[in-house]
Amino acid sequence: MLKTKIWTRKGEIKVIQKQNKLIKKWTLFLFIALVLTISRLFISIIIEIYFDESIKGHSYQWISAIIWLTILFKILISPEILYGYNVLHQKINENKNNSLVLNDIWKITPDIELNNSQHLVLKEKIDQNIIDYIKEIETISLKFELFRNSNLTITDLANSLQIPKSHISYLFKYHSTISFSEYKKVIRIHDAIKQIEINYLKNNTLDSLSKKVGFTSYNPFFTSFKEIAGVSPLEYYKMNRTEFEK
Repeated sequence: MLKTKIWTRKGEIKVIQKQNKLIKKWTLFLFIALVLTISRLFISIIIEIYFDESIKGHSYQWISAIIWLTILFKILISPEILYGYNVLHQKINENKNNSLVLNDIWKITPDIELNNSQHLVLKEKIDQNIIDYIKEIETISLKFELFRNSNLTITDLANSLQIPKSHISYLFKYHSTISFSEYKKVIRIHDAIKQIEINYLKNNTLDSLSKKVGFTSYNPFFTSFKEIAGVSPLEYYKMNRTEFEK
């Protein structure tokens, strides 16, 4: 159990790597101490049975053996002791989550069971990075420039963030309520709304706006805008024009 579940734990984040080393160090220490204590107990029992002699203090060795065994067992079955940094990271993530702009899109805890072995490996690698990944995606998304490329792919996003594509794909599969394709539409409509609010339409057409934010033509832009904003882009502009022109 120690070898397969604890001593071989890996992580890509430095703090986790450091914590894993400490965990290995202390569980190894406790394990060796336990083995030595139990060995002394058995030796003292054997000496007493076969040689009718006793080692000084051996009568109380079973007490220390039980204590050590209890300590080690408690560590093995208590995640808050063995993986305390995970709990800390979870609390940090909860606070970070409050600052997400597109909070409704993201799921910090996936509600889909992972059956794919590759996805399980990815989960182990990036679980501690989920919030940081989301914040990085949001930051680059809400600058809008990258998403104005109508041919943008998930590979382009991964390369821009210098995050493995597999990690981004995993995030959109298990930690997003929408697909990457739908996410692009959301970001582009956010961009369009911002452009309307800075009075872009005063000197430009809606068709120009649709292409500026990354749509290949006006029709998909119109449909997406109405789906996400609840009204057409022209209706949104007319409803708020007075406010925009102040």
